Amino acid sequence: MKDSKTSNDMKQDPGTHGIAVALNHVLSNEYSLFTQTLNYHRNITGPRFHSSHLFLDGQYHELLEIMDSVAERVRVLDEHPFGTIKQLYSDTELKDSTQKQLMAEDMLKNLYKDHQQIKSQIKEIVCDDKMFANEPGVQDFLTGVLEKHETMAWMLKSHLV
Repeated sequence: MKDSKTSNDMKQDPGTHGIAVALNHVLSNEYSLFTQTLNYHRNITGPRFHSSHLFLDGQYHELLEIMDSVAERVRVLDEHPFGTIKQLYSDTELKDSTQKQLMAEDMLKNLYKDHQQIKSQIKEIVCDDKMFANEPGVQDFLTGVLEKHETMAWMLKSHLV
């Protein structure tokens, strides 16, 4: 059986560009959260230093894996993920803490809030069925990323109770 796709058909689907834009926006927020988590990992103090330091180590490593998978998904769409700090920070919605010295609990609260914001962002994207009409795999991928943030947020919240 002959493959019915022509070389013109195999060119980029115009709908994938919009998905790549959305994924790059997720990537920007992931990078911001990763940077903040790494910063808190390095600077956390207090009576629970050791356990908090190890906990944040696991969180920033998980975020690094998420960022890599989001960037790879953009490449699967034959687009280019953001690759510079300028690109990433110009597109993020998350705000860095301006306080120089935060208490451990405030750090965890900030991270929890940022995870909640990314969860909302991903839910909004995933619920746009029209965007994913030809790319259900990306929708499924983002649902998996959402589940990771739900778990990470739950763990952060558990440290705050």
